[in-house]
Amino acid sequence: MIKSGGSFFFGETRYTIGAILSINGRTYIAAAAHIFHKTGNRVQVNGREGIMKRFLEDFDVALIELPSGCEAHITELGNAVVMEDALLINEQHSIACRVIRAGTSLLSLLFPCFDMPQPGDSGSPIEQEGKVIGLLSSVMLSNCTGTAVSSEVFRNLSFY
Repeated sequence: MIKSGGSFFFGETRYTIGAILSINGRTYIAAAAHIFHKTGNRVQVNGREGIMKRFLEDFDVALIELPSGCEAHITELGNAVVMEDALLINEQHSIACRVIRAGTSLLSLLFPCFDMPQPGDSGSPIEQEGKVIGLLSSVMLSNCTGTAVSSEVFRNLSFY
């Protein structure tokens, strides 16, 4: 089953699935865009091939279309609650954090300085109460903070 926090391969490297979205009747993976060079790149997920279809220009997010018939669990999106605990989750590990600011497009996160996200954690889902509230975009090691793209960005996506 393909789901948020799982992984896909681009080339020989494993990357994190941030969210599974249904857009206009098709299923997409939302992932970190900085790993791709252009649309049309192909990825492998659970033995199936996905195609990078769209970059969200204002965010570090790529949308990868999954073939029809893929078993995928559509991600339940939540709303961030400021000054509440959250969790970065992927197949490698989970890291506790706290939402310190939430806007309509970005979230600010505070991580324990001894347990910071690593470079391979880009695009990982950030959850509160079991719902994805954002995808990790960047971290600042100097002050133990991070930025995530808010789930609000994904709520009303459509392709024209």
